[in-house]
Amino acid sequence: MEKKIVIVGAGYSGILTAKKLAKKFKNTSDVAITIINKNPFHTMLTELHEVAAGRVEEDSIKISLQKVFARRKVDVKLDTATSIAFDRRVVSGKNGNYPYDFLVLCAGSKPTYFGTPGVKEFTFKLWSYEDAVALKDHIHDMFRKAAVETDTEEKKKLLTFYVVGAGFTGAEMAGELAEYTPILCERFEIDRKNVTICDVDILSRTIPNLPEKLSEKVEKRMKRMGIRVMLNTGVVSVGSDYVETKCNDVVTREGTKTVVWAAGIEGSDITADAAKSLPSGGRGRIQLDSYLRSVANENVFVVGDNMLYTPEGEEKPVPQIVENCEHSADTAAYNIVCAVTGQGEMKKYKPSFHGFMVSIGGRYAVARVGLPNFMFNLPSFFAMFAKHLINMIYFVQVLGWNKVFS
Repeated sequence: MEKKIVIVGAGYSGILTAKKLAKKFKNTSDVAITIINKNPFHTMLTELHEVAAGRVEEDSIKISLQKVFARRKVDVKLDTATSIAFDRRVVSGKNGNYPYDFLVLCAGSKPTYFGTPGVKEFTFKLWSYEDAVALKDHIHDMFRKAAVETDTEEKKKLLTFYVVGAGFTGAEMAGELAEYTPILCERFEIDRKNVTICDVDILSRTIPNLPEKLSEKVEKRMKRMGIRVMLNTGVVSVGSDYVETKCNDVVTREGTKTVVWAAGIEGSDITADAAKSLPSGGRGRIQLDSYLRSVANENVFVVGDNMLYTPEGEEKPVPQIVENCEHSADTAAYNIVCAVTGQGEMKKYKPSFHGFMVSIGGRYAVARVGLPNFMFNLPSFFAMFAKHLINMIYFVQVLGWNKVFS
């Protein structure tokens, strides 16, 4: 009897899981692998800020699923999963139903707003290809309008840009925008002094995943690029032409037409729906056993951002980073093969992460890399080199060497 494996989401972890399963079952006729995704392409989420700030072309962060799974036994369904009936083992989408014997949930995340008034309605997000393109067009439009605006106050609003969040996404977006601003100023004949770029975060330092020394370097670099870094500061409301921030109980309102929200993520809609039926934790992450199965359902595997799992000997759950997507996909695929074939012994998930890196514009980066018990900081040039190398590996893992060369 045919075994059905359904994968929800074609992000990094979803694609890698599907590819590994397809390789294992390429000579097996009674195993069907289906991957469900709303778009016909995979988006390199780590590069969205480069598109938003005009450094790379839009198509450079899109990878065709047709190319990824060409000549592989993976059935790609373009659909949006809306609910999962775990008792009947069926994923329901807008276009159809997908029965499964084993489910891999890796639908990714979406921005979380923390209940802040006006954020959902009046801010730009940076969590999809469409978000990046819309933000790029909007930034161009602000400079275009400012070039012919004669009202001083209105011109100031058009040229004031707020990025909320000083983590990886926020810091990289602010850095890219600061680097792109002189180019736009020259194109539209605007004085750089008239442009204001702010990066706001409630925390006391930038990139809290990095050591304090590197956080200080990031902050120093951002200030040198003309970014106003506003730490220990929260956003209390956002309107169509203003943002209100709070620091030391003092609320300040500043006029702006652009607020980019990069202040945190939560589980996607389908993951949040699944979290109502499966044991879960904060922001819709599903609680897992050591084999990456739901603690309440052995037929449901979870990888990537949707995981809530703390490895043996660790104090914190695995982070929502690309490297965790890669490692979890490998373990889940291996364990699914064991479950389908009834052969071999499942392996526990014991990830070994190799550090973090962040770029502030296209010419500066910081990185802390190595092994869990031996981490070291890289100078900027080598940090940038490492970041580009990791991007190349990402690209090769998704497409494969042959397709990259072709």
